[in-house]
Formats: sequence, structure tokens, C-alpha cells
Amino acid sequence: MLERSRSDKSPLTFVVTGCNSGIGLQACKLIHSLSPKSRIFMVARNQEKADQAVKDVSDFVTTVPFCEKSLVPVVCDHSKLRSVRQFCADLKRHLQKESRVVGHRVGIDVLCLNAAIFLGDDSEPQYTEDNLELTIQTNHFAPFLLANELLEWINPGARVVVTTSGLHAVPGTSFGNFQGVLEQESGKPRTGFEMLDGAPYHHKQCYALSKLCNVAFCMELNRRLQERGAKAVCFTPGLIPTSGLFRHQKLWHETCLKKQVAGIVETEEWGGILLAWMATSDEAVEVGGLYWRAPFGISNRGGKIPDDLYPAPVNEEANDLSNQQKLWEISKFLTGASCPTISSIVG
Repeated sequence: MLERSRSDKSPLTFVVTGCNSGIGLQACKLIHSLSPKSRIFMVARNQEKADQAVKDVSDFVTTVPFCEKSLVPVVCDHSKLRSVRQFCADLKRHLQKESRVVGHRVGIDVLCLNAAIFLGDDSEPQYTEDNLELTIQTNHFAPFLLANELLEWINPGARVVVTTSGLHAVPGTSFGNFQGVLEQESGKPRTGFEMLDGAPYHHKQCYALSKLCNVAFCMELNRRLQERGAKAVCFTPGLIPTSGLFRHQKLWHETCLKKQVAGIVETEEWGGILLAWMATSDEAVEVGGLYWRAPFGISNRGGKIPDDLYPAPVNEEANDLSNQQKLWEISKFLTGASCPTISSIVG
């Protein structure tokens, strides 16, 4: 399926966050098996997890001799913005050092922003060392910073793939004019807020808002990448209760077991195939800025990729240009991202 999905079979450079479990790990297995000469920077929140992810992929793809230049473990803890900056600096040095590797371009061909967290039932707001709520930092602010710090290393014709969720489109999910993050008098962004929309904290709604940010960010990033000939797209893998995302969710696990009987949950393998398709297929990036999904539970009903995938409408809040641009400026302010203009790096 993936073998015929990309017309250009030359080796690529992939960067995949959240690769040590769930759909990220499954996607890396598929990408490496289909394109063993490509290079995958496998990003996890600590060295042990990154090393284990590389081992899991190399053990899975037994037909390909292990090559340390093909699977590279790297560390990035999304709960610490300093870790994101360090990761980006280390990756740039690595790319520069390896620029003479035969068959590889210097920069990044595919950047998969897949890492995420979903806090447990009845949890209280948790704050990072950056004084940002943990969910919104892990799921949005850290990927925003990461993408912008690596923007000048995105190759022409490359793609950024953002993993989001169908929860972003649940009725009532709204930026709320960003009342939670903007100072009432000055209108400037502030740290220490609970929810972007100013509502009382709720773990599930906080997660949904972070996924709304993913979609709006993807659409604005796609617009900014156009001059470079690169694109950004996003997708939902569906409800996958066995993935590491739900490790804090006891109640969700119970609910999902019932939904599994009803046939509306997906498998990690399905999600991995979907992420790999988003990362490698021509069709996924024919038009940038789209949100892709499949019908609920399709993997349990003989679903096929790409036959059962389709670009879906998004929450109007995410589709609003002013919201996209406002979120970008808020994120830039709170993360200190350099956000180079495309015109300054095209070349």
C-alpha cells in the first residue's frame, strides 16, 4: 500500500516525535521497512525510550541490516521548552555533520509532530517549569517551537504532518477569543493560565483545545510554507485506547472497552499505517492545510488506506484566519520562537 504511495523513491530524512509507543512506533516500523535507506530521527522524551524505540524498529524489520545512520535516537521532552531548544540545536548539528552522506539531502523531508499527552480523570491543572499548563504545552506550544526552530531546515517540497484529534470538532470547543491567555488590560499573552478559553479547567476540554490548536497551527503553517514549496497537513488516527496517550485514563479505558464491542475504536497498527501514509504518500499533500480522517471503527470493518480516508471539515474556530494568526502570535510570544520568515530562508 505505501510502496506505491510516493512516486519519488529516493531516500528521505524523517523526524518523528512520540515514536517510542503507539502509532508513532508503528509508523516508524513501516517507514523503515519500506524505505530502509531513508533516515529516521526517532524522538522520545528520554534517552532510554528513544534507544528502545530504535531497537523495537530494528528488531521488527529483520530483512534490513541495522544501520546507525538510518535509525537515530534523539531526546526531546515537550514539557520543557529548554529541552525542545536543545533538541533542535542538536538535530541541526547532526544534519550538518551528516550532510555528506550519499543519497541524503541536508535538511528535513518529513517532520511528524505526533507527541501528545492526555491527563487523567479528575486531574487538576499541572504546570511545567515554563509556567504553562502541561497539556497545552506538550500538545501545542512545544511542537510550535520545535517546528519554527527547524523551519530553515525544512527542504523545498517537504511536508509537516500534525497528529490531531476529532475531539477538536466537538460542539462547544472554542478558543473563546483567547480570554484565558490574554491579559484583560494589556491584551498581552501571559503564562500561568488554566485554559485558553478562560473556562474552568477540565482535563478533557483542555485536551480538545490543544487539538484545536493543532489544526489552526497546521493551517497557518501551511500558508507560511507555500513559498518554500513545502506543505503542512493534519489528521486524526481515531480512538485508540491501547496507545500510550491513554495511559492516565482509567475511566476512558472502561468506556473504550464498551466502544470496542460497538466497533468504533481503532488499533495501533491502523493508526501507524495512517501516519505512515500521511508521511509518505503523494495524495496526502496534493493540497496542503487539509485535515484527514476515516469513519469511526473502520479498521475493525475491513477498512483500507487510502480508500477509506477523506479530507474532512474542521471546527470553524480553527478555520478562521484571524484565530490562526492570533494563535501564532500568542505561541510565538510565550515560547520565544524565532519564527523566521519564509522569504529569508528560501534558497
